[in-house]
Amino acid sequence: MLRIVSHIERLLLEHDCVILPGFGGFVSRAIPAVWMGESHRFLPMRRELTFNATLRHTDGLLSGSYMREYGVDYQQARLMLEEDVEGLRDRLERDRRLELGHIGAFSIGEEGQLVFEPGDSVVLNAATYGLQAFTFPALRPLEEVREEAARGSGKGNQDVFYIPVSRKFVRLSVASVAAVALFFIVSTPVKEVSQSAYKASFVPTEMIYTPKEEPAPLVKEIPEVVSEPAAAMPEAVETTVRKKVPAPREEVAVRKKMFHIVIASFPTEDQADTYLEGVDRSRLRSAGKVIRGGKYRVYADKFDNRSEAEAYLEEIRKVDTYKDAWLFISR
Repeated sequence: MLRIVSHIERLLLEHDCVILPGFGGFVSRAIPAVWMGESHRFLPMRRELTFNATLRHTDGLLSGSYMREYGVDYQQARLMLEEDVEGLRDRLERDRRLELGHIGAFSIGEEGQLVFEPGDSVVLNAATYGLQAFTFPALRPLEEVREEAARGSGKGNQDVFYIPVSRKFVRLSVASVAAVALFFIVSTPVKEVSQSAYKASFVPTEMIYTPKEEPAPLVKEIPEVVSEPAAAMPEAVETTVRKKVPAPREEVAVRKKMFHIVIASFPTEDQADTYLEGVDRSRLRSAGKVIRGGKYRVYADKFDNRSEAEAYLEEIRKVDTYKDAWLFISR
């Protein structure tokens, strides 16, 4: 199998479109889940792979993959890619059919047209966790089930009573019971508390039971041994239940989508910095580098508007040095 196949398979897991320069592009299209009402059949979300022969420009994805895999510069990676694409075309013309692993197969039709047959899509559908289509029959009406149950038990419908209870009623009932329980749990306010009961190292005589028929107290007062009395408490102490206020949620900053015009891509940051130092700043004043997923890309300029970015891309491609520039979208 050609070495270019493994690069295409790996890139299709991360990108919706991978282009073979001068040959065509593979496009991965997402199809949402579908419910077929007549047959009661559920089709999960899936991705379908198609081939578009009109996509022939260089998007830089395969070249960057070659650079990372074989440790070569951009020019060498581009030459290797051109050789592989030419070898793919020669083998297809010779054998009239070419297998590309899980991607699918190419063949030459009766009228000389290029025909693409998608292959096994399990690799591309990893996001669906291998879900398959299934059929779920419609449920029978509830009244019909009740009547059948009544007939089977030998009793008429008059012996079976159904009391409808709404979920809202149940929630209100539970909330009422919880409120009553909370009312009894929370203590009532305490009034007219003597200050002497709050002095340190004292046993308050007011809290010791003394029978009315005996004038003398059962417990003698203990002499005071603390020179400074404790701070006086308020005459009335009330217990209150405070509602817990939830902490304010932190606002999550949303990164704005940016459009970079990439003119070179490197596997290491040192190579990207070296290339960036040699850029003509009189022409590319806003040149810089963007790092995403371990990839170091040098861009000529960046925009927050796609139309402006595409217009600048068309303009800079007119320069021979940057004719292979491509658009990279990031946040």
